[in-house]
Amino acid sequence: MQRAGSRIVREILRYLEDEGLTGLATLRHYPMEKRIYARFGRCGFALDMQLGSGQGARRVSVLVEAVARGSGRGKKKGYEKAPGTISALFAEVERDGIKYRTMRGQYRDMNELFSYVEEVRAAFYRRYNELRMRGGEGMGRVEAEVFHSVGIKEPDLYLGV
Repeated sequence: MQRAGSRIVREILRYLEDEGLTGLATLRHYPMEKRIYARFGRCGFALDMQLGSGQGARRVSVLVEAVARGSGRGKKKGYEKAPGTISALFAEVERDGIKYRTMRGQYRDMNELFSYVEEVRAAFYRRYNELRMRGGEGMGRVEAEVFHSVGIKEPDLYLGV
């Protein structure tokens, strides 16, 4: 049986693997996600993706948050075995505003959650490195909060979470 969390992963991968992808950036990328999750029972990240270029470029952002059941309440030994909920909020910039779409899913435990995280992370870095090799505008570090960005100019980054 396929878990709802994997639907979210497939949707993010659909953008990351799109041949028209020309830009990527990440924010709220926790270098020590597992430690943060183990302590707080929650973690998350955000991605900016640009498909195409020029005036016709599509800009899609996604904010992903995972929260373990009982996070931040009472006394806990840890969250390794706790099930939880994943929320992914997609935002696509359109001419007349921003169109939002939300997906939710469940995960069984910390191992399942981080298998999803690793799948997205691997796809992100694969495409990030491909885009870097091509060169292009907007490469490099934009500001301290953005850890990796390629192909998206600073004015077009909408990751101010």
